[in-house]
Amino acid sequence: MTKSSKDQPSPSITQQMAELGDLVEQLEDPEIELEAALVLYEKGVQLTSSIQKTLESAEQRVAQVAADGSLLEEDNSAAEG
Repeated sequence: MTKSSKDQPSPSITQQMAELGDLVEQLEDPEIELEAALVLYEKGVQLTSSIQKTLESAEQRVAQVAADGSLLEEDNSAAEG
């Protein structure tokens, strides 16, 4: 039985950003064929979407921690001192 993509851990945001950077470099090549450029562009859009979702998830986690008071208490005690 083959493993589905859901069984494999997703690449880290750092790995995704590096891959996106590589795609951009390839797309900047003036000799690139149109079809290859379209494939790279599509992959770049998918990576960008994945990175954005990861960042939004992290932002929600930070907001949740702040709402629970953990970060807010630190800010208040620093402001009072």
